[in-house]
Amino acid sequence: MDVKKLMMTVDEALLNLETDRLFLRPFAESDYPLILRISSDPDTTRYLYYWGRIGWTPETDARRFLDYALKNWQKTPIRAREYCVVHKETNEAIGDGSVEWVENEPGTAEIGWILLPDCRGRGFATEMGRELMRAAFEIMNADRVIAHCDARNAPSYHVMERLGMRLDHIEKEARPIKREGEIKGDECTYLITREEWQLQTAWAEYHTYSCRFDHFIELPQLTDGAVSLQLEEAKPADPVKKHVPAYHFRIVCQGLPVGYINLRIGYPDSLFYGGQIGYGVAEAFRGRGIAGTACRLLSPVMRAHGMKTALITNEVTNAASRRVCEKTGARFLCQADVPENHEMYQTGSRKVNVFAFDAEN
Repeated sequence: MDVKKLMMTVDEALLNLETDRLFLRPFAESDYPLILRISSDPDTTRYLYYWGRIGWTPETDARRFLDYALKNWQKTPIRAREYCVVHKETNEAIGDGSVEWVENEPGTAEIGWILLPDCRGRGFATEMGRELMRAAFEIMNADRVIAHCDARNAPSYHVMERLGMRLDHIEKEARPIKREGEIKGDECTYLITREEWQLQTAWAEYHTYSCRFDHFIELPQLTDGAVSLQLEEAKPADPVKKHVPAYHFRIVCQGLPVGYINLRIGYPDSLFYGGQIGYGVAEAFRGRGIAGTACRLLSPVMRAHGMKTALITNEVTNAASRRVCEKTGARFLCQADVPENHEMYQTGSRKVNVFAFDAEN
């Protein structure tokens, strides 16, 4: 792809961001009053690196910041984006959010946030931070995202923790003195990698899945003319083993049994690693798209139980199974380390790819 075209696409995608309650848009000159309100509040600027330093005035702080924000949006390519945060319900500008590339650290983006005092404690910073993180990973294609704060600023690092970030390091006396007689503050750097973000996002999505099971259904004909699924067993739930109800099918191709495929009805945490769909095709019949076809043939059974999505997992070393998932249109969610107390771990599984297969595929 042409690099200029790619950058244009990224910059356009980052022009306006949105959450359930907030709009994030580029700053305009008309936002000066908001910036002045921020720079005029000593409790707000106390822990901000570039604000409220000894000898600086609220007016010079506001002017400096707004000029910086406006100029960065005019650069090509854009490396730093400062957003005016607007509350949807009131249409009031309530703060600043930022996402930018870190200089001399390829693949690393930094996010940040500032809110007016009366807008704190309502979850806006976490909501904004989550969207900025998504933008960094999904649009900018960052490998890792960091955030900084003064070590004394507990509300700020608590937001980072709620975002799933972890403390990476502390730099001693890295924060400037803001008041006469103070000592320099330490700076905390929090970090989340792409893999960590994908994992937490996948878990969040998984916990939205739902299904219904009253009884096993009378199955329709499951075939595309060449590949068919024949029910071998409708296996009830096993509360002792914590197994959910499952359909076990034989895969038949041109009259020959060529493999198996199972559909588990339910979303316990254990199936995040094992998936709702499991399959295997005899070696002599691999490479013909049979496994992918079998997955798609499960769609009416999934829909009958209210399952919009089923997970398919495979060992990270199993390239063939990953290709099956990709060819079915399944969405890659993450890689996950199998917990030591999981039955898969006992059979040698350590790390799996997690894919989401949608019934409408």
